[in-house]
Amino acid sequence: MDRINELKKVNIKNIPVIQSFSGSGAIGTILSTFLINALKMEHVAVIHSRSIPPVAIIKDGIIEHPIRLFQSEKLALMSCEIPISYSNTQPFLKMLIDYYIKQGVSHIVPVGGLPVIKDPTNNSRCFAITTNQEMLTFLDQHDVKILDEGILYGTVVETLELCDARGFNGCFSLLAECDPGVASYFAAKQIILELAKLFDFEFDEDQFNEVTSTIQRRIDESARIVREESFDKTRESHL
Repeated sequence: MDRINELKKVNIKNIPVIQSFSGSGAIGTILSTFLINALKMEHVAVIHSRSIPPVAIIKDGIIEHPIRLFQSEKLALMSCEIPISYSNTQPFLKMLIDYYIKQGVSHIVPVGGLPVIKDPTNNSRCFAITTNQEMLTFLDQHDVKILDEGILYGTVVETLELCDARGFNGCFSLLAECDPGVASYFAAKQIILELAKLFDFEFDEDQFNEVTSTIQRRIDESARIVREESFDKTRESHL
C-alpha cells in the first residue's frame, strides 16, 4: 500500500515542494544532495510505494529509505533515489499530490532532465513548463525560460496533469538539458540556480563543488568495484 510515514512534525504550508525522481543525468540525486546540505533540510517523513520491492540506500554503513520528504524554512523536497515502474506511477503520484495539497504547499515543482545530444561545451539550458497562464506569468516575472515545443513523458507530465485536474495552479516543472548516460552536474546546477532565483535562497558555488565531488567519488568507487568484480570473474573463467 502507498503511504507516507511522518517521522517528525511536517510543516510545509505556504512553501514550495520540489519533487525529485531518479532519472536522466542523475540530476535528481545531485540536486537533492545539494539542497539537503545547503538548506540544512530536516528529514521528516518516509514514503512507501507498493510499486517497489524492499530496497534501501546504504550511506556510511547506515541504511536509508530511498523515498523521503525533507523540509526547511524556504522549501520542501521529495527525493526518490530509485526508479519506479511507470505502470505503477500514477497511484503513487496521486497520493503525493493529494498530500502536498492537503498540507497547503505554495508550489509543486517536479524537476528533471531533458535528454539531448552531448554538448562538448557543457552549456546546458534550463526550461520551465506548466499547464496554466498564472504560472507562465510567474515564471516570466522571474526571467525563467519557457520550453516552446517538444515531447515529454513520465513523472513530470503526470504530476502536471494531476495538479491541473485538481485545480491546483501552482505547479510548474524545471528541466535542464543533459546527457542521460552520465552524471550531469552542470545541468543540475542550472535548475538549482533557477530555484534560488524563484524562491529566494543563496547558491554557494563552493558548497556545490564540494557536494558534487563527494557524489563523483561515490560513482568512481562503485565503478571500481564493478570493474574489479568483472576482472575477477574473467580471470576465473580462464584458469
